[in-house]
Amino acid sequence: MRSRQRFLNGGYYQALANGIISALIKTPLGLQQTLLDIGCGEGYYLQQLRHAAMTSNTHLQLLGLDISKIGIRLAAKRTLSAQLLVDSAYQIPLFENSIDTALSVFSPICPNETARVLTSGGILIMVGPGEEHLTGLTSYIYDQHQPHEGNFKAMDEHSSFSLQNQTQIKSIITVKGADIFDLLTMTPYYWHSTADQQKALSSLDQLITPIHFYLRVYQKVKS
Repeated sequence: MRSRQRFLNGGYYQALANGIISALIKTPLGLQQTLLDIGCGEGYYLQQLRHAAMTSNTHLQLLGLDISKIGIRLAAKRTLSAQLLVDSAYQIPLFENSIDTALSVFSPICPNETARVLTSGGILIMVGPGEEHLTGLTSYIYDQHQPHEGNFKAMDEHSSFSLQNQTQIKSIITVKGADIFDLLTMTPYYWHSTADQQKALSSLDQLITPIHFYLRVYQKVKS
């Protein structure tokens, strides 16, 4: 979690943060609403959203949920003005129909619970990895890149949600120094890498890699 915080604070995923903010602005309520970040971790995207709301002088009520106590403690140290909760995405401790928009970035998600807490016609913004995501990193681990599927399938097959649109966010980043090992540590690829591969990555001065995200916007079917 600390590796994730250090890496994200470096601005490497700013393009994704900008994409999330843009998607939220395009929702019916814009930045005047209540948003729950499901799997908020150490609070990077919540902080980006708070900054956007302050810049535009709008009232965005933020909530963050994560199963990790360490993540929530780190998020609490940011300037968020948000309610932060330690709990599971499969048992969200909120009332029904209490959230205008839910956000899920690379996080496990429960369609039934998400639908329960969203208002009728509420929005889910969901981010998952694209096929080219971090191929510069995985070339040090696999002979052939093995992309992760993300969690879209559960939503696509659920009767409570309707896919509204999908956008791709792609860029090339240059990761420097200790940030390279932080990037490895914050991904599932860490658990598939050998000690020699980790050592090789740690010895690099820089790593050039694509980042590739799919951002999907779903709407809860109105009851």
